[in-house]
Amino acid sequence: MTRDQRRDLYEAIGLVAIVGSLIFVALEVRQANLATLVAARDSATQGHIDYMALLIDSTVLASASAKAAENKELNAIEAKQYTIFHELRWRHYERVYYLYTNGVFSDQEWAAYKNGIAQSFVDKNTVWQLSRESWEKNRAKLSADFVAYVDRLIKELE
Repeated sequence: MTRDQRRDLYEAIGLVAIVGSLIFVALEVRQANLATLVAARDSATQGHIDYMALLIDSTVLASASAKAAENKELNAIEAKQYTIFHELRWRHYERVYYLYTNGVFSDQEWAAYKNGIAQSFVDKNTVWQLSRESWEKNRAKLSADFVAYVDRLIKELE
């Protein structure tokens, strides 16, 4: 092999190494950007959840939950507390769905949350009625992807 041939070979190897390095850096930057976006969205959602949680009286909510489970009618304050609770639930499920679709949660981890969502639409009692009303009321406040996912899930359950 002549000196020029070796030089050409070394240049080709160097070029491949540079291209490989650039691809690696691009993938790392993409992953870092995704992590930043996920963290920013998660933080914003947590802020909303924290704010809404300030409006909940746990004693009233416990009473409302017990009444709803027994198909008893809720008074206005209990109904409002239950509505706020459900808004928090939907926001939490939306948050986890976003994390799942961005690879933070595995399929197995998501399955537990999916079952929780499905349970909201299975039992035909006061809890079901309030869950359904809450879903209809809050869907406009949630991301279109999550709303479409839950709507598909509801259709599967019917």
